[in-house]
Amino acid sequence: MTNEEFQELVERLRPVGEQLHSVQITEEEIATLTREQAEQIVALYGSNSLITLPRKERTFFEWLRERDEPIWNDLWGDDEIPYRVGLGLLPDLLPNKRGFPVCDLLEHENFYFTTNEIAPEDGSPFLDAALAIVKNEGRLSMDQAFVVEVWRAPIDLWRFAYIYKQPLDEVKNMVRWLLDEGILRQPTQELEEEPGSEAQ
Repeated sequence: MTNEEFQELVERLRPVGEQLHSVQITEEEIATLTREQAEQIVALYGSNSLITLPRKERTFFEWLRERDEPIWNDLWGDDEIPYRVGLGLLPDLLPNKRGFPVCDLLEHENFYFTTNEIAPEDGSPFLDAALAIVKNEGRLSMDQAFVVEVWRAPIDLWRFAYIYKQPLDEVKNMVRWLLDEGILRQPTQELEEEPGSEAQ
């Protein structure tokens, strides 16, 4: 986004008063924002503004609703208007990021993994073996691919199933196996930004 376009957007988003309210940023605007511009908008208006998820995110959550409605309800069931999130999540909605994470569930187990959940004793050798396969242009198994994706950037099991077009039940069983084997540790509920993390 050019500097002039960005300044126009900043002015348009300027809140009236201090109460929580919704702002509108188009799909096209989100697609052209740089990370620095998104972070500047968050710094200016993130504390009292909501944004509607872009279409590609709504498509993902409709997929989730069809395949795992209890999880969808945990996220959105109490919302009169679903798919509105805090403007502070704007950087996660940029094209090269994974999107709004399925994390901090209240009624279900959390399966949102960061590199902190790769267990040092058993997970690190498993990851190293998977990265060696990648380096040699080999084919990863799904469990190896999942751990590599966790290493690349934080991800939840639902987003992984969606990206890789895998049956959700199979991905859940695979993640349970990774936990049982001590390759991954059960995630905590805190969502923490990992410095330098990038996503597809």
